[in-house]
Amino acid sequence: MLKGFIMNYTVTVIGVGLIGGSLCHAFKKEGLNTIGVSSQDTIKKAEDLKIIDRGYSYDGIGEAVKEADFVFICTPLLEIGRILPLVIENSKKNCIISDVGSTKSTICSLAERNKKRGVYFVGGHPMAGSEKRGIDNANPYLFYDAVWVITPLKGTPKRVVKSISNLISMVGAKIMILTPELHDKIAANISHLPQFLAVLLTNQLADKNNDLYRNLAAGGFRDMTRIASSDFSIWKGIIETNRDEIFSAMEEYKRRLEKMINSMHDLEFIKSEFEKAAEERKTIPRYSKGFLKPLVDVRVTVRDKPGELAKITNIIYYQGVNIKDIEIINIREGEGGILRLGFSEKREANTAAQALSKFGYDVIIV
Repeated sequence: MLKGFIMNYTVTVIGVGLIGGSLCHAFKKEGLNTIGVSSQDTIKKAEDLKIIDRGYSYDGIGEAVKEADFVFICTPLLEIGRILPLVIENSKKNCIISDVGSTKSTICSLAERNKKRGVYFVGGHPMAGSEKRGIDNANPYLFYDAVWVITPLKGTPKRVVKSISNLISMVGAKIMILTPELHDKIAANISHLPQFLAVLLTNQLADKNNDLYRNLAAGGFRDMTRIASSDFSIWKGIIETNRDEIFSAMEEYKRRLEKMINSMHDLEFIKSEFEKAAEERKTIPRYSKGFLKPLVDVRVTVRDKPGELAKITNIIYYQGVNIKDIEIINIREGEGGILRLGFSEKREANTAAQALSKFGYDVIIV
């Protein structure tokens, strides 16, 4: 898709928070006519930041989408289900609608039930985000090098899949196409189950109510339970919309745990399980942007000029912080781009980000 061609497109983004605001920023940067829908205060901020061409409050959704070529629904998961029928009803012929929800089967089934001739829905889930929220933390480079799963409905024309893929690719994401059912099964096993395990393991420590345990709970324990601090308001929607797959993953894990419990005197079996796990872990891409990220990333907007990389690494070096991974994601000649820095711990990422910010760099932790 050529930039000159897509400049004629209008994109409406509903929910201008971190994800939606970053999309608005990225689309506006590429020259698309960008419309935002959010609270009045957020729309005012978006206009001040010049990341939308015009904005509407949520009661103006019908008006905001009627001329859009693409619509992205970026609200919390359960809100997507409430908004989607209204968006479909008011969209023009050939409009392509997508979302950024982290489960797909429920949303895609709803879209199927509310189908309108000539209007298309393609589910979406960008593997990008940040512990920070809101439009104040929006960044046009948030999606660079991230996997963006799309889940077309059955019978979706290939041209529609190609169009939405090309648009998403513009913001730097890598497209992966899955069925909604397979997406949710994978998510349950590699994202949702680990979340529950982290919560249970942390609460087992909490129920000891003993500072001796807490003071010795470092290293591996902290690594395994990092995600236990996740906000339940996000997980409420995930659980409600993927309960069956989460239950199936838990049942499978329960069987494995019971087998391990019953084999505690069989050291050969336990050894084989350790060896199998060690080999399997080697096959997991170390720096992939999947459902769970092994490193805390700091993304830095860099200028295209000599010495920038050396300057950035020197700033971090003098903070006594170790960079675990470094990657130039996308540099445009004469303009600049994004440098990705990987750190083992959030504390180190925060130290690096604060130091770089003091030197005038635009930084986001993801």
